[in-house]
Amino acid sequence: MQYLINIYMLIRLFVVSLFFLFSLNAYLRDDLSELEKQKVDKVLSLAADFSRAERSEALSGGAGTVDKIGKNAFSHHFKNLSFEERQDFLIGNAFFRKVWIASPSSTTSSDGLGPLYNARACQSCHIKDGRGHLPKDEKPLSAVLKVGNYKNINLIPHKTYGKQFQFFAIPGLSSESALSINFMANKYINAMGSRLALKYPNYQLSSLKYGNLDNDTSLSLRISPQVIGVGLLEAIEESDILAKQDIYDKDNDGISGIARIVYDNKGIEKIGRFGIRASTPDLFVQTGTAFMHDMGLSNSVGSNAFGDCTKNQDECYKFPTGVNEKSLHEVDDEVMNKIVFYLSSLSPPKRRNVSDKDVLLGKKIFYESKCTSCHTPKYVTSKNAKHNFLKYQLIWPYTDLLLHDMGDELADKDMNGNITNKEWKTPPLWGLGYAKEVNARATYLHDGRAKTVLEAVLWHSGEAKSSLKYLLDNHKNNLDKLEKFLKSL
Repeated sequence: MQYLINIYMLIRLFVVSLFFLFSLNAYLRDDLSELEKQKVDKVLSLAADFSRAERSEALSGGAGTVDKIGKNAFSHHFKNLSFEERQDFLIGNAFFRKVWIASPSSTTSSDGLGPLYNARACQSCHIKDGRGHLPKDEKPLSAVLKVGNYKNINLIPHKTYGKQFQFFAIPGLSSESALSINFMANKYINAMGSRLALKYPNYQLSSLKYGNLDNDTSLSLRISPQVIGVGLLEAIEESDILAKQDIYDKDNDGISGIARIVYDNKGIEKIGRFGIRASTPDLFVQTGTAFMHDMGLSNSVGSNAFGDCTKNQDECYKFPTGVNEKSLHEVDDEVMNKIVFYLSSLSPPKRRNVSDKDVLLGKKIFYESKCTSCHTPKYVTSKNAKHNFLKYQLIWPYTDLLLHDMGDELADKDMNGNITNKEWKTPPLWGLGYAKEVNARATYLHDGRAKTVLEAVLWHSGEAKSSLKYLLDNHKNNLDKLEKFLKSL
């Protein structure tokens, strides 16, 4: 049966890919004139000269890039917003920081939390709009543990615990579980003249309220990602993403990126861009999904007012929701749209030290190691983007937004340790050097296992294995230069 499902999924993926290739003209953008296409192709060609920085390379988010440093480096809007847009940014920021409460309450516009939840505000997970962190002695607040079973790359929620474990609950209800994390030694890599230990998080669940998990249940720890520049990622033309797709590795470079096809809130198939596995196509769907699953707040995307509660959790349904005669959902579209605008307006910070000789050497190493095969350095955004400040901008996110097999070491596993999914979306690298300035406890990779940027590099395997081998074979003594380049982004 599983064999037939796999064949079906491959056929579907092939048909959908053909649909996008022909309907969107994958290699020719329809928003540009012929002259503009020629200019864009020239601008987007990979650098070959590493003696100096490229033109506009420091402006990661285009012309409106902000030049701010420190703890609030990720919390500024683009410089080229209009006065009215700046007001909308501030309103959206207020909703992003808003703390929700359980029903019933006198503040009906702020109630409906839970009954089970992982956070009470968007900002609780995306700390100062940056990365989350692993818990130490506290409950997880900016990390979630996904649970279920995979069918190819699709996670089927657990029949009892839903899509993810909820470590908080409203008064009168107990949370689903407690979580403890310890780090286990995995392997040693001879780097920088010493043996560097790489450790992975081993998580233990206790006090499981609704029964134990079957051994084939998959678990996946996720750290909340930074949210800078997401409006620009949404403004990248679909054809530019599809042009990088190579499902069957026809060019034999070992890289077989896949554009994940998902549905928007109107049921239309689109390319997934957001989420650790590109599970949502746009910021509206991503915001609605987070509201329902992370906070138990219903909206036009996730309409269950009981959030991630399942039919097997009878106690959940005894509590009131925030839905009333004036609203269909606990979070209306007006609030959703203000938050989406806020997210769309967040600028990546200006790069630092782009002309430093060590940074330029690190860039050369990055390119020579073919890290750009997945971490596409730059794009020119669509002239049809939703907002003027996002249109026709040269941006430097260092991602292809495709799914890649990252090897056994980073894979999701079930309770028996069997691999369940090895595909991950290439994360954007802009702002990497600011991560710990914004949140001192921030770590790297999807589950926060890497304490340093260099550790994150050394965990790469699967499709990145040959790049890592080249790096260690040829540039072992200059890994600090590579790290300087990555921290300059």
